[in-house]
Amino acid sequence: MYAGVWKRLFAFLIDAAVFIILFWALTQMAGITTASVATVVIIWLYYALMESSPMQASLGKIIMGLKVVDRRGRRLTFWQATERILSKIVTNITFYFGFFIAAFDNKRQTLHDRISHSAVVLKNTEFDPDDFVEAEDNSLTLVTIVSILLALVFVSALLMTVALPQYRQMANQVETSFITEALSRAETLQLQRVKEGQLDPNVWQGDFDECQKLTPRIMKCPGFEMMLMPAGITAAVRTPAGDLLYTLFKPYDGSPVVCTAALPEGKNICSEIN
Repeated sequence: MYAGVWKRLFAFLIDAAVFIILFWALTQMAGITTASVATVVIIWLYYALMESSPMQASLGKIIMGLKVVDRRGRRLTFWQATERILSKIVTNITFYFGFFIAAFDNKRQTLHDRISHSAVVLKNTEFDPDDFVEAEDNSLTLVTIVSILLALVFVSALLMTVALPQYRQMANQVETSFITEALSRAETLQLQRVKEGQLDPNVWQGDFDECQKLTPRIMKCPGFEMMLMPAGITAAVRTPAGDLLYTLFKPYDGSPVVCTAALPEGKNICSEIN
């Protein structure tokens, strides 16, 4: 009577294939941002309208011979179907553990089935609403709690092992690119002003962007300092505590920027530049 995990999985893959093709087509016509928003709206209306219709199923479920019912075996309303779609977010953040718990449930209910008080059954299953009355229970089941806890553990582990390192790496790349560009602009302006006015090259000739002179040779900029050297300009990047993290040296002769680490944390940054 209740749909098994594999039938539901194949039904999901069929629907997913439709959405992937649709998203690709919309991207070609309207760009990725518009396509993303449009696809989200279409997915909502697709499931809400199809699963609350007389067919009680999405295209994938129809092909697999399945339908969606409420806790008394009746057809979902549009808003019940919408609630079911929103509850799928919880299943998704459990990395689909909330889906596969259906394999261990006597009614083959997933996490979003439990939250939305619905079930997926075989197409020809019939219920007598007067005989199929299930006690109302709005409390979270043990499986629901475990699923949410596992989701938090998985998300935390993902953040710690993948997302945060990637974010730091990207932030470091953005920072070094910004500083390198600032060094190049400062070098160009400094040499131009020195040449035009026959001025001392070892003294900053004016300010640059949001940078301000601290001393004749040191310029304070947002997040770093620039110092005039005999052969070029050095940018010093410090930790929040004020310790020197790494330096970038831009030679006047047009050679590539050289990164020198002052702390172990700066070695990874310099390894990507040098």
